[in-house]
Amino acid sequence: MNNRPQPWLRPALLALLLGLLLALLLALLLASGCARPTPPPEREEGYLRWPPAPEVPRVVYRQSVSGPEDLAIGGGLWSRIWRGMLGSKPLPLQLPHGVKSDDAGRLYVVDRLARGVHIFDGGNGRYQKLTFGQTGLKTPIDLAVDRDRQHLFISDAGEGVVKIFALANGKMVGELGRGLLERPTGLAIHPTTAQLLVVDTGQATILRFSLADLTLSGRIGGGGEEEGSFNFPVAVAVGPEGRIHVADSLNHRVQVFSPEGQFLLSLGSVGDGPGYFARPKGVAVDSEGNIHVLDALFDNIQVFDRQGRLLMAYGGPGQAPGRFWLPAAIFIDSRDRIHVADTYNHRVQIFQFLRGGELP
Repeated sequence: MNNRPQPWLRPALLALLLGLLLALLLALLLASGCARPTPPPEREEGYLRWPPAPEVPRVVYRQSVSGPEDLAIGGGLWSRIWRGMLGSKPLPLQLPHGVKSDDAGRLYVVDRLARGVHIFDGGNGRYQKLTFGQTGLKTPIDLAVDRDRQHLFISDAGEGVVKIFALANGKMVGELGRGLLERPTGLAIHPTTAQLLVVDTGQATILRFSLADLTLSGRIGGGGEEEGSFNFPVAVAVGPEGRIHVADSLNHRVQVFSPEGQFLLSLGSVGDGPGYFARPKGVAVDSEGNIHVLDALFDNIQVFDRQGRLLMAYGGPGQAPGRFWLPAAIFIDSRDRIHVADTYNHRVQIFQFLRGGELP
């Protein structure tokens, strides 16, 4: 008796094997977490909002980003299948510290442990991790991106300089502040004066560098407790009218200056209740001029109006969405998206400020 398979069976067996293989690959792909992420909580019943109902919401939680897959960035189909078969995923953020976002929606994150910068471009499905090779960073703290998105400025507190890299290839193209800076930390670009503002925590001052020729063009403040002076400043932000806001950490306050550097007002003082600070680490300003102050010990963000009056707070300690663990920085972009470097939760959390309280 002939036990050899008949020729007409071969195509059917081949089709069956191919179907099983494709089913296996699809299962691996889904198990690897490469599928499109589930909708964020604000699209579901009971989304996170502040203040809570029935008050009009002013801040809502959007999502958390700890790796490119959280923005549906995962390369092509075959690369995702390969990662699924190997059981590997892109490395997440390790210790995010500085955070910025540009008008095109790209997210830039300084990673202190990795000594580099993560760039998430969700709109184009691209992710980069810049580590800068031999010109690497000793202690990166914060970053700023110029308006043309050509250059990346990174404060290196360990080396005492601000290094400048070309975004096109990640190569170092210059530096500023060598011999002038002691411990540079927070950075911000002032669009009106065309200056890079550099917080020097070691010298308790803000240095202003011209973006045209990178020369020093002025300073704000100095060490002390009086108005206009600082004790361990760590962050700076520019508001919609050009006002300069400085997180004056060990004076437990935020100070506000005119675009020219004149003192305008101070908000907050040491304490453990609403309107007080324990360790203000970050400051950002929304499109209405409200001042969002990140407190690393309270693990929350308090919001003040332009006159320094407390409006509300959001966040709190923990690991759930909308909660923080020793956060290090906050940035609000031109679309009122709030980005928080949630350092020891190894993620960046994104919120939305609602101008009129409209639900998303």
